[in-house]
Amino acid sequence: MPPLPPKPSVSVIIPTRNRADKLARCLDSVYGSDYGEVEVIVVDDASEKPVSEVLSRSYPNARFIRNKDRMLLSYSRNSGAAASSGDYFFFLDDDNVLAPDTIRLLAESLGASERIAVASPIIFYLSRPTTVWTSYISRSKFPGFYTLHTDVPSAEAPTFSFHNSFMVKRTIFEALHGFDYATLPIRFGEVDFAHRVNAEGYVAVVNPRAQDWHDLGWTTVHIDSTRAYYTERNRIIVIKRYFKRRDLAFYLVCILPFVGGYYLLHHPLSTTDGRSRTASNFLRGILAGLKFIEPAEGENHQSGPGPRNGQEISEKL
Repeated sequence: MPPLPPKPSVSVIIPTRNRADKLARCLDSVYGSDYGEVEVIVVDDASEKPVSEVLSRSYPNARFIRNKDRMLLSYSRNSGAAASSGDYFFFLDDDNVLAPDTIRLLAESLGASERIAVASPIIFYLSRPTTVWTSYISRSKFPGFYTLHTDVPSAEAPTFSFHNSFMVKRTIFEALHGFDYATLPIRFGEVDFAHRVNAEGYVAVVNPRAQDWHDLGWTTVHIDSTRAYYTERNRIIVIKRYFKRRDLAFYLVCILPFVGGYYLLHHPLSTTDGRSRTASNFLRGILAGLKFIEPAEGENHQSGPGPRNGQEISEKL
């Protein structure tokens, strides 16, 4: 009998910022995986205290990378991927907890077909471990909106998009140039990547046996004035990029007044760094989205760390 081919190597890439306690819990679940040894890359997005100073002794096998300035999620993910050696990249947010077999099951999903680019687990609320937060994601009938389903399919099923916890084949991730950190540094980065996956003829799937628990409240989200800036700005950009002009007009006239009003109330009440600043940045983000013009080909969808730096983000916001 010929020897079995080696199983694909997996690099777990975890962006983090100022949440060492949640990161430690996440790392414990990663190292409890039954897949065997995995490469773990932690990307510290300019935490007030470097996370390596807090956790490197407890997790000596993890590699800690630090952004000097706050660069946000897409850049951090690309940075982690650029430093990784795995055949598969498993992007994992620091407030997630994995079941022991999740990494193995997702790797098996990716290996089942050359057309499968992304595999994601069923994601539950950590506070209510049997309640599903997201199973699979489909495109809504409204432009720029995506429906998070909670019913669990009986077998592996297609999903349009993914977030928080998903595994990608390295070859496809690099061929698609990673996340568009220059235009979508946070929020809608996964949706943009999903559109490109679909356009190239690949598919994403959800494995119903793979499980993840997300530390997310029922009515609150992680929000600050920087995130507020990108809330509707990036939706507008995604609509401009992937939908028809009449869809954009419908969104601006029929949807934005209501959605914008909701977030203008919600975000200042949920923010961690100032209500007036958050409200102002949210409105400035909408204006920036309306003014956005697609960069020339080759100027966006940049993979890995690039010319944009944290000082520029700070000046904008």
